[in-house]
Amino acid sequence: MMFLIRTAFWLVVLVLLLPTDKDQQNQIYGTAQTAVSDVAGFCDRNPQTCATSQEAFAVLVQKAQYGAGMLMELVEGQTATFGDSLPGPVAMPGDPGIMPVPAAVPLEPATWDATATQDTLNPEDREAAWGGPDV
Repeated sequence: MMFLIRTAFWLVVLVLLLPTDKDQQNQIYGTAQTAVSDVAGFCDRNPQTCATSQEAFAVLVQKAQYGAGMLMELVEGQTATFGDSLPGPVAMPGDPGIMPVPAAVPLEPATWDATATQDTLNPEDREAAWGGPDV
């Protein structure tokens, strides 16, 4: 039911935007052409803004390339580790029959010194800070 209401709404909006006669159609086309020429001439009117935005876009592209390179190194490093740990044939990209499985990483147990004390409180820390409503 909600789909029908949304569809009807957008159809009404579309019908309202359609021109009714040749004069209105020419006016819409003229307005569109003016907007396009205005956008096309923006850098001619504001060269400093365009230069700054080009520099910002170049930095954005550089950061995206750097991030993609880091991601590729990470993926290649992980797949190389996975491929080394596989028994038998190595998984090749595009080979649907073999799926690489990560090797279990052996963890060293943490050393625990039972003779060392864990008590780090001072005598002032052990005193009660508040004694109740009579204080």
